[in-house]
Amino acid sequence: MDKAQAELDYGFRLYQGGVVPGNQLRVVNIDGIDVEACCGTHCDNTSQVGWIKLLKTSRIADGTVRLYFVAGEKTIQVLNQENIVLNRLQKMWSVNLTKLEDTAERFFKDSKRLSTEVDK
Repeated sequence: MDKAQAELDYGFRLYQGGVVPGNQLRVVNIDGIDVEACCGTHCDNTSQVGWIKLLKTSRIADGTVRLYFVAGEKTIQVLNQENIVLNRLQKMWSVNLTKLEDTAERFFKDSKRLSTEVDK
């Protein structure tokens, strides 16, 4: 769609995620919910994307949240890297995966307590 026409039809709410470069843009309109200008990669079917892993979110404006994610083969790489870290922590702390979170919490609380005692 022509950018000027899209702005006439939808206003500047098109750019909640940021301004899209160029004079042509793709408009994603979910009637009654949201309308956005989009310049990302597109698939004919969501099954083409494969796995998706959300990495983080950040609020960039009132009511606008930016999602950071990986998809496809990159998802497997990220999951493998996270698994390596979990395995290292289990070995380092001599605990199994089900006890990892409790152990980390205990270490953190002990560290805070000791730090407070040293500061006194």
